[in-house]
Order: sequence, then structure tokens, then C-alpha cells
Amino acid sequence: MTITIYQLDRSRSERAVWLMEELGAPYAIEFFERLAVTMQAEPAYKALHPLGSSPVLGIDGKNIAESGAVIEYLATTQGGGALALGPDSPDYAEYLYWFHFAESTLMPALVSEIMAEFTGIEPESALRVRSRHRIKQLLEFTDARLSTAPFFAGGRFTAADVMMTFPFTMTRQFVPVDVDGHPAIAAYVERMEARPAYQRCRAIVDCPAK
Repeated sequence: MTITIYQLDRSRSERAVWLMEELGAPYAIEFFERLAVTMQAEPAYKALHPLGSSPVLGIDGKNIAESGAVIEYLATTQGGGALALGPDSPDYAEYLYWFHFAESTLMPALVSEIMAEFTGIEPESALRVRSRHRIKQLLEFTDARLSTAPFFAGGRFTAADVMMTFPFTMTRQFVPVDVDGHPAIAAYVERMEARPAYQRCRAIVDCPAK
């Protein structure tokens, strides 16, 4: 099986790079840029999938998209499934919940604030006030979870952590995320960023070989 990660600059595709580095699994990588003004993916990247989605993963010449699908596929088929939990695990429900919470609940709230910032909506508009209130609620909820467990699924690092770290790392380049005001999240992010595989991921995606 040949796995190719199509890495779009500053995008969710870095999750796939991190996961594969954690697993020590082989993969190829191709780099793509964003357009300078609009921050949209370059045309060559959008051509990889009919919806122009990120991430896109190539599997023996067939492409799949969607963050959850890509990370679940890699977590369950690569590295002997070492970072995936199954129904036999007592932490399976938490694993599933946080794995999907990342993109189903947390990221939409953050993206709405990012888009409001990009389009020039006033910070004190009713829309943005509600948006920030929702984000605060979600961060408090997440902080409470990390106050009771070292990782999102429970006692060990899993693919749910790969899904959940992104909202606190990449999105801060576009909109402030109050990590420091939530000590459990802040400590968690510091631990994730210190992981050797995460640091290898950062070196790969931040300074791609051209």
C-alpha cells in the first residue's frame, strides 16, 4: 500500500503527517501552497478532490478527503492500529466523542470567528459576541475534560489527540484562542508540542523541501 499525504500549507492535512510520524509508518508527501490574497488552496490542490477539501490522502492512486475519514483510515490501517481504540476498550466512548468533537463542534465555532475576522465584521457585532461566547463555553468544557485525564480518550495518547490538538495550534495563526486562560488546555498543548513526532511534523510542514 502506498500512502501519499497531499499537504496544503497551514491546513488540517498536518494532522495526517503528525499521525504517521507518531506511528513510524511510511508515507510520501506532496506540498501545496495557498494563494497570497484569498488564502485559498492553489488550483492544483483543489483539483485533487471535487470539493477542494483539505486534507486529501492518496491511497494507491485513489484519493479520500475529510479530516475524520483521513485520520480514522490511517489510525486503523497503519501502525497496527496502535493509536486507535476499538469497542473492546473501556475508553472507546470517550475516544469516539473527542475524535468527532474536534471537527463537528469545536472547529466550526472557531472557523466562524476566523471568517468573521477575515471579512471585516466588527468585533462587537452581535454575531461575533455570540461566537466568542460559544467558543468560551467550548473551551471551558474541554478544559474540564483535560482536568480529569491526561489525554482526551483517557490514560494514553490516541488519534483523538491528533484530532483535538489542531484547534489549539494552527487556528491561533488566524484568530486568538484563549489557551492561557484554560490551564489544563495550556498544559496539554505544551505536552503535545513537546512530543518528538509532533516536532518532526512541524519541521516537515513548516519548512517543506521544494
